[in-house]
Amino acid sequence: MSVTTTIPVLETERLILRAPKVSDADVFMAFLTSERAQFVGGPVSRSHAARSFSSFAGQWVLRGYGLFIGALKSDPDTPLGGFGVFHPVIQEEPEFGWTLYDAAHEGKGYVTEAMRRIIPWAWDVMGVDTAQSHIDEGNEASVAVARALGATFDAKQTEIANAPGGEFHDDAEGGPRVNIWRHHKGALR
Repeated sequence: MSVTTTIPVLETERLILRAPKVSDADVFMAFLTSERAQFVGGPVSRSHAARSFSSFAGQWVLRGYGLFIGALKSDPDTPLGGFGVFHPVIQEEPEFGWTLYDAAHEGKGYVTEAMRRIIPWAWDVMGVDTAQSHIDEGNEASVAVARALGATFDAKQTEIANAPGGEFHDDAEGGPRVNIWRHHKGALR
């Protein structure tokens, strides 16, 4: 049996949003094993980072959508970060997520540019009208992106997710609280 999955290539003015490639793994793993990964569950071991990279690619097969690797059009083989839909099998709702692998790329508008292209595409593919973004307390840069994309803070779901038995309760005991920002179809700015 063979599985064929078509992952589209999306473009913005400056970016190519493409499928993950094996050659992207080292940059991703360097990010996830560094202190820079503090807001996405890191730093983690290299073997954990390798499994995470593979799971991102696997979501395309399981869900028909996933995280794109973003790269500059002028350098399409060097990944800037991951952008798109994160939806592991244990997560009820899809999540719009973004990560820049290197601080040198911050403050240039790459995340909002990428997500403004991906979100309209994702609504059609996912078949839902809302999605979440999970943002650790203290990650003000991601809060600014969520707001710029038209997301609103979901206080009720944040309380549920961080309460005993909630999706993030175990994580919150050892780290920052996870806040849920809600995206609604048609609210993109």
